[in-house]
Amino acid sequence: MNTDRMAAFKKAFTNHSFFSAVLFVVFLYLFEEHLFDLRQLKYILFVIRNASGMGMWLLFASCIASLLVCCFFVQAALRSSRIFQAVYIFLFTISLLVQYGFRKAVYRFMIPVDLKIATATPVETWQGAGVLFFDWRFILPVIGFVFWLVMFSKRQELKISLIKFGSLFLFIVSLNLFYGFSYTNYFDLGPSLSSFYQTITRFVIDNALPPEREAVGWSHAQLPQNNIVLVIDESIRADHLSINGYERETTPFLDQFAKTEDGFHNIGIAVSGATCSYASNALLLTGVRPEFDDFQKTASYPTVFQYAKAMGYKTYYMDVQTNLLWNGLTDRDVPFIDSWTQARDFGYDFESDFRAADLIVKIVSEGSGNFIVLNKHGVHFLYENSFPPETAVWLPSSRNYVADPVLVINPYDNGIVYNVNTFFERLLANPQILENTTILYTSDHGETLFENHVTSPHCSDTPQEAIVPLILIGKHLPSIDPSWQASHSNILPTILDLMGVPSEERLHPYAPSLFSHAEKSTERFFFGDRGLIQFPDP
Repeated sequence: MNTDRMAAFKKAFTNHSFFSAVLFVVFLYLFEEHLFDLRQLKYILFVIRNASGMGMWLLFASCIASLLVCCFFVQAALRSSRIFQAVYIFLFTISLLVQYGFRKAVYRFMIPVDLKIATATPVETWQGAGVLFFDWRFILPVIGFVFWLVMFSKRQELKISLIKFGSLFLFIVSLNLFYGFSYTNYFDLGPSLSSFYQTITRFVIDNALPPEREAVGWSHAQLPQNNIVLVIDESIRADHLSINGYERETTPFLDQFAKTEDGFHNIGIAVSGATCSYASNALLLTGVRPEFDDFQKTASYPTVFQYAKAMGYKTYYMDVQTNLLWNGLTDRDVPFIDSWTQARDFGYDFESDFRAADLIVKIVSEGSGNFIVLNKHGVHFLYENSFPPETAVWLPSSRNYVADPVLVINPYDNGIVYNVNTFFERLLANPQILENTTILYTSDHGETLFENHVTSPHCSDTPQEAIVPLILIGKHLPSIDPSWQASHSNILPTILDLMGVPSEERLHPYAPSLFSHAEKSTERFFFGDRGLIQFPDP
């Protein structure tokens, strides 16, 4: 009798594949709710209670769409040939492997900006992160999925399987086009499976149809008489520089330089625009203000390169990290960059940043009228990869950052004293370049250093990820208010002042320049993983 009931149960689910798919999706959803403590249902109810009428309907549509993607995926797998079932198992496995790793690293599933960062991140970095943030628990739903296919499949011929696969693909694309027109922020609610493939599709659509960037429709007749260099470091936390009072001597050259040379202006600890490299760099290059502007405006605001070209500067973009445009720039921005030097040109070793410093010195020593933006390699996670082992000052260190957070600061500080300090030794070996050259130095974001049980280096919401250095070096500069509570938003307008861009020619109401003595707000904001976050008062 029990055997007959089991056979009847299996037959019912086999004949009604969509019902079987729904049941599996419910299992997956509840499993991930419990595993990650997502509490999406509570979040949905909160939004419904507080959303406007349209927002509520968009939320419902997004939730239903996400669940339908999963249901149709599982149903298509159940009704496919054996060959296509292997494809579905592979796609299911990849989606959970990636999403569970992202969840362990940054407390969320992957979003489109992560793919942009991934395309620009060295392979060895992802390999190290993959080992550190591997979450074996993804195997459990995969086993459940395979079991479901074995138990309840009703296979069809290969041609029908191909049609179902194509229909599922078109359905996901259509939903992402709907997302593009509706601008809903809730489309990623639901299981990891649907979130993964919606994210990939949205990434492709967004890059295929980038928005138009505003034009700077004027030009200045006179040639500029100065050089401007913007150095954007990688993962440098301001309170780990001895120039800012850190107890370890991590920046001895800058410490001495500040005492003996004129024109050194240390703003101290500033607040980054975001805690992820891509977002932070895009904000820096466009002047979009987190507290007032939507981040999406970074795709349409004019870049600092456009202003530089309008003022007659020769523009240089040096990227020691990648060979791709990744920090908010696209192919449409290339005409405003006269010289683009890529990672392959600087080499892939510990001295790549130093070669960039030498190239900057060469350019500014030969004359005026140059505007240079440098993306350093810096002290990127994993920190041991930013300095030769024999140069280590502080020991021991541990590659298991999560298990030994106390030891994380040793390789991190070793990276700063080797990379940052040596970079400035090369860049400022001849202080005479400062007669006609101004250098602005900051970092894209800080680091958590895995303090307070945080398990990701950045791209989260902690204040430690948002504290960055801000230094101006140059002679004959306007006075700077020493009480500045600065942020990344102040950098672009400061550069526009150095270029001499008239206020009436600036396309947007940017934040105050560092040279401004107008009344300034002490409130500072940054984009974290949960959106806009106010930086705590000092």
